[in-house]
Amino acid sequence: MAALRADAEAGIRIAIFSSGMQTGRMGLMYNKKGGSGMKRRMITVKNVWKKAVALGTAAVLAASLAGCGTADTSGGAGTAGGESAADAGSTEQTVQQEQSAEESGEAVTLKAFTMGNEPASGMDTFYEQLDALTVKDLGIKVRFDFIPWGDEKNKINLNIASGEYDLYVGGNFSDYKVMATKNAFLDLKPLLSEVPDLVAHYSVVSDRTLESCEIGGKLYGIPQFGKATDSVAANEGFMYREDLRKSWGLPEINSLETMEQYMYKAKDEYPESSVVMDSRIWSCVWNILAAGKYLELDSYMNTPYTVVSIDDPYTVLDRTQTPEYKTMLEYMEKWYKDGIIDHDILASSANEGNKISELVKADKKVTTTNSPAWSLTATVNEISKTNPEWEMGWYDYGFGKAPVYLPSVSNSTCISINPKCKEPVKALQFIEKAHTDQDYYDLLRWGVEGENYSREEGKITTAGIDAANIKPSWTGLVDGYMEEEVPSQNAYWQEQMDATRVTPEEFSPLDGFIFDASSLSSETAALESVKAQYMTPLLCGVTQDRNGDYENVLAQLDKAGIQKYIEEMQRQLTAFKEKKS
Repeated sequence: MAALRADAEAGIRIAIFSSGMQTGRMGLMYNKKGGSGMKRRMITVKNVWKKAVALGTAAVLAASLAGCGTADTSGGAGTAGGESAADAGSTEQTVQQEQSAEESGEAVTLKAFTMGNEPASGMDTFYEQLDALTVKDLGIKVRFDFIPWGDEKNKINLNIASGEYDLYVGGNFSDYKVMATKNAFLDLKPLLSEVPDLVAHYSVVSDRTLESCEIGGKLYGIPQFGKATDSVAANEGFMYREDLRKSWGLPEINSLETMEQYMYKAKDEYPESSVVMDSRIWSCVWNILAAGKYLELDSYMNTPYTVVSIDDPYTVLDRTQTPEYKTMLEYMEKWYKDGIIDHDILASSANEGNKISELVKADKKVTTTNSPAWSLTATVNEISKTNPEWEMGWYDYGFGKAPVYLPSVSNSTCISINPKCKEPVKALQFIEKAHTDQDYYDLLRWGVEGENYSREEGKITTAGIDAANIKPSWTGLVDGYMEEEVPSQNAYWQEQMDATRVTPEEFSPLDGFIFDASSLSSETAALESVKAQYMTPLLCGVTQDRNGDYENVLAQLDKAGIQKYIEEMQRQLTAFKEKKS
C-alpha cells in the first residue's frame, strides 16, 4: 500500500500472494458486462433504525442501534436467508421490484465512506471515470467520503449513526461485529443470487468462503480476499533506523532485549519526541512474548481478555492471568517510569500511526511500534525519495516463531450495506464489479492513472507521484486475485519484506470462528468500562502500585462478568470445534 497506506494503517491484514495453484484470474469466466440477467430485487427494511444525528457521543449510536433489534442467535442460519423476527416483516412483505434507472431516467447516487486522507488531486477525474462505468453498467453513481485514521472507531460509529451512507467499511479497527449483531447492516445472504460472479470469485478457495464470514447465520459484509499462495508474512513489528543502529554500535535487533536497547538510545539521541506514543504499546511486548504460544480468537483489540493456546486451540484462556501478561506489565511500568512511554500516553488517540509516520519522515523520531509492515509502505517510499541513505530496519514481532496460516476471511475487513439503502441490489452489484472487473478494481484501488499512480512496463507504481496525491484504496476492497503486487521503492525495505515471504500450507484451527457477543450486551459494556478505567492505564505503565492495580483489574473484571463472558466464548468455541470435526 503506497496507496496501501489506507488499508494498512487500519490494521487491515492484506495477504497479497502470487502464484501456486493456477492464480491469475483462476480460470473463472466473469461476465464483464456486469449483471446476471436476473431480475433485480430490493429488500426494503422498515424502520430498521431511526435516523440519528451524529452528535459525537456513544449514546447517539446506542440509540440508533437500539431500534435494530438483536441478532437471531438461536438458529438463524437454518432459516431461509437467515432472516429473523428482527427483520422487517416477511420476505413477501419486504421484497419489492426495483424501479430501474433506465425507467426513471436518473442515476441514483449512493454514498460511501472509506478510510484515509482524500488525495489532493485526481478526484474529479476519478468520478468521471467511475460514473462512466457505473451509470452504463448499473445505473448508479457512487461518491466517497474519507475518514482519516486516528480515533477511527468513533468516527465510523458516528457515520453509521448518521444514517446518510449506503456503503460502510469496518473491521478490527471498528465495532463492526458488535453492530452486526444489532442488525446495523443489511443481511446480504438473500441477495447473493443477484451477484453470481461475486459468489464464483469467492469460491476459488472454498465454496464456503463467504459462509465463514457469517455472524448468526447472516452475511453482513463482503470481506477482503487474500490469495492463498506466496505470502509476505510480515505483520506487526518495530520499524527503526538501521543506519543509526550501526552508527550507535548497538547489536542487531532480533529480540525484545535488543529492541529495548535501541529504544533507550533513541530516547537520548532524539529527546524532542517520545519513543512510544501509541497506547497499544502493550500489544507489542505481548506479541513478542506470546509468539508461538498463543492464538488470538479475534484480535487483541476486540478480545483483549482472552486467548487460546496453540497446543490446545479450543480451550479459552484468560489472557490477563497468563505469565506473559504479567511480564508484559513489568515492561510497561519500567518504560513509563523511564520516559520511554510518553507521559501523556493516556491522552493519545486510539491510532497515532499518521502522526508517528510524519515525525519519522521529518527525522524527529526513529521508531514505530504498532504499525503492520504493509501500512508503512508509503512512509518508506517517501523516505527513499528525500533520504535515500536511510536504511529503514524491521523487527517482526512474530515471524519465525508464530505459525503462518493460509489467509482467512472470517475476521477480515468488510464492506457492508445500510439496511435502508435505496438500491441494495445495485450496491451489492457494485461490490461485485469491484471484485471481478479489473477496470473497476484498479480505479477503486489505486485511483486515476497519471494522477494517483503510474505504470512502468505495464506495472502499477507510485514512484514519482507526490505523496499527497496517492489515493487510499477503498477500505475492505483489497483482493489478492485482482491485485498486482507493488514492491517498495526502497530496495533495502523490500529485501526485508521478501525475507518473510512464505507459502502457508494450512488454515488456522480457528479459521471461521466468529464470537457472537450479542447475548452479553451488559457484560461487554461493563468490561469495556473496566478496560477504559482500570486496564488501559495499567497497560500503558501508568501505575504507582503495579501489583495492587493488577489485582484490582482482576477484581473489576470479575465484577463486570468476565467469567460469564469466557463461559459463553467457550460454549461457542466448543460448538465450532464439533461442527468443524
